[in-house]
Amino acid sequence: MSENKDSNEAKPPPFSGNVMPANISFSMDDGDDEVTRRIGGAPSFLNPSFTSTTIAPPSFTSPMTQSVFSSNPDSSFSTAVRKEITQTASHEQIFRWNLHEAPTLPEFHPLERTAVFVPHSSPSKVSVRISNVLRERSVEAKYDDEKAKASCVTNNGVDFRVRLYRGRNQYNHGIIVEIQRRFGTSINFYSDTQAILDAAEGKTPKSQPIDDSLPKAEEDDFKAKPSSSLKMVSKMLSHTGYDAQYLAMQTLTSLTDHKKVGLKTARSIAKELILPGNDAGAKIAAMILDPPQKKEDPFGLRAMAMAVLSNVLKMVSGDIPDHLRFDLLPVLNEKLRNADNNPRMAHIAAKCFEHLIGNGDNEGLMEALEAAARVGNAKHAGLMRQAEVCLQKIGSR
Repeated sequence: MSENKDSNEAKPPPFSGNVMPANISFSMDDGDDEVTRRIGGAPSFLNPSFTSTTIAPPSFTSPMTQSVFSSNPDSSFSTAVRKEITQTASHEQIFRWNLHEAPTLPEFHPLERTAVFVPHSSPSKVSVRISNVLRERSVEAKYDDEKAKASCVTNNGVDFRVRLYRGRNQYNHGIIVEIQRRFGTSINFYSDTQAILDAAEGKTPKSQPIDDSLPKAEEDDFKAKPSSSLKMVSKMLSHTGYDAQYLAMQTLTSLTDHKKVGLKTARSIAKELILPGNDAGAKIAAMILDPPQKKEDPFGLRAMAMAVLSNVLKMVSGDIPDHLRFDLLPVLNEKLRNADNNPRMAHIAAKCFEHLIGNGDNEGLMEALEAAARVGNAKHAGLMRQAEVCLQKIGSR
């Protein structure tokens, strides 16, 4: 009887080397309280021709790239401020997810194609590797040790999960790492996925470029009329459905991004957006300035509105109406101070502040930036670097 029972026992999907097979599932997490459907269809790592795409990291329009955490005598950052930040940061430890136990892979659990098997390894070692690469790629992550899960959001708003399992039967000598995309899409997500899986296996992930400076020539690959484009966006934002609002925010994010539509188009859209009486601009400002509603924001519209604001401020070099600046500064300051709970929003706020420094009341800003830099140093490299850029800009004035 025992032999028959063993022979009939369901076995996990076979591995090909250390890579999971291409079986896709739309099932829910086992025992999870989440209600969002898991989205399959990510790239297969069985295909040797697959190559990751490089990712543009946080925006840097300042030519200063030297970290304020290093003692660079040539930096324009004031010596006193640099010394204070360096001493503060030296006591700040980088956060690493140290997971001691992982649940065994459930029977009949169909793994995503974006999964790998890490032989002869422990949950602790694999989880540390994963948290390191999430920090370096500026992915906001919340860790759940009980479920051996990391809930993550990329800078582009892609919501995904990283789950760890201990292998079954002949695979009980290692750890399975699975990535489940929940919502959102970005061409850069494939690169993030491969970097996470590479890091989990102990490989060195490909690094990201950090140059996002404005082009010297105002070349346009796409041309749009600001008035007609923003009128369409405003109409979509007025729709009650989240799908229409999400598409509107995606459109507006692209229209204000010089890398996607060209410098002239992005600048003309940005200038039109901040004009008094512009309906689309008023709706974006309301998303940012109005107190958060009790209902959840599953599509991250507020974060997208902040990203649009960051693009606009960059295109107009911080030249916005005084009343708007007066309203924005305390909101952005609060998001910096809340960096520990939401480093992604703090990162975008720091990108906004880069273009507002010197054009308004900066009282309390340095303290907020220092706190945000410490959080970024611990778990979000993009926030750390962007806070440094702002601190350097303050110190040079």
